Amino acid sequence: MNNLTIVTKLRFIAAIAPAILLIAAAVIAGAFHAFGILPRELHENEYAAAGAAAGMENALYKMDWGRTQPEASQIVMDQQRGFISEIEIARQHIGSREQAESIEKIANDARPLFDAMRTAPPGDDSFEPKLRDLQGNVADLMSLDDAAVLAVANNAESQSRTMIAITIAALIAVPWICFVLIASLTGSLYQELKEMRRRVESMGEREPAASEDARALNESLTKLGFPKPNPMLAE
Repeated sequence: MNNLTIVTKLRFIAAIAPAILLIAAAVIAGAFHAFGILPRELHENEYAAAGAAAGMENALYKMDWGRTQPEASQIVMDQQRGFISEIEIARQHIGSREQAESIEKIANDARPLFDAMRTAPPGDDSFEPKLRDLQGNVADLMSLDDAAVLAVANNAESQSRTMIAITIAALIAVPWICFVLIASLTGSLYQELKEMRRRVESMGEREPAASEDARALNESLTKLGFPKPNPMLAE
């Protein structure tokens, strides 16, 4: 047995739209906040990691170039310190296990290579293969950093599509669905009230004894927007 009155149904449907809109507003506000801080997070994390890897690559090339310069020892030492500093920066912005493993491999391979470069006599190129390997490892790290930036961008794009769908559903579909349901219920209610008005008029004419009840029903219907028909306007 259906115990829900039409008033209850109308109230329930009328409450659905604002409730969903309230939830959607919180979700959309959270999304705007996330998208708003995304550039800063990219700059502080992924771009910083990529910059550190680029700094390592630059230091290695300057080391290789500096060995042929008059102040080779000082140039190489300065670039080695810069390289180690970039490794520490990269460690502070690790975003994946692959990046962590790559950074540690670079650090472990760089230590003995730098020791060899500091003690190598001028013109000694015996460590060149290891230097090229280290440059290759840094290039691999740069590829991982680029992939991390791309992953963040793809995730943001996916979230934006989700938010577009939520916005369309919450701000367009739900209100219109509720409107259609309310229009359907009120259409039925209109027909029922109209029929009630007709029966009240008929009841008052056939049963004078029930005139008091008819008068009460007449007043209720008038308050609901169904006044007694004006005889002057009768068809």
